[in-house]
Amino acid sequence: MDKKPCNSQDVEVRKGPWTMEEDLILINYIANHGEGVWNSLAKSAGLKRTGKSCRLRWLNYLRPDVRRGNITPEEQLLIMELHAKWGNRWSKIAKHLPGRTDNEIKNYWRTRIQKHIKQAENMNGQVANSEQNDHQEGSSSHMSSAGPAETYSPTSYSANIDTTLQGPFLTETNDNIWSMEDIWSMQLLNGD
Repeated sequence: MDKKPCNSQDVEVRKGPWTMEEDLILINYIANHGEGVWNSLAKSAGLKRTGKSCRLRWLNYLRPDVRRGNITPEEQLLIMELHAKWGNRWSKIAKHLPGRTDNEIKNYWRTRIQKHIKQAENMNGQVANSEQNDHQEGSSSHMSSAGPAETYSPTSYSANIDTTLQGPFLTETNDNIWSMEDIWSMQLLNGD
């Protein structure tokens, strides 16, 4: 039995990537009418999207105050300190990083910091196992004078920032993301 809309006003909801045209419609609508009840905003703007989809698109990508570009070393340190304090409360952390979204911070944490910490823990675990094996075999020629391998805990983040978080963390590019300047220039080309 096929399900059909029970109301003639029900419209097929569009899913998937947003088009440039949809972005411009949403930007123009909010510029003229402001933010509001997102479900009615989606319908009033003529978008075949859910209110939630419109809200997330606006808050995470189209808002003028959303910062684009790499997370700075200062922001990285602040993210680590606040995560140690509040855990995965991304919205609360985002309030302390103006222009950064909770989703952006969460993704940065999971793809950069958390992954790197796990790799460092694995390396330290291998060093500790190697030292333990050397000690059990009676050989101290490979023992580190630094003592047991250092472990990573939320409170040790800032102490290890210089040695732990080097390399690709601070060089990520966002070439595939439109800047607000790109969107506004496209809007000007369309004569809006």
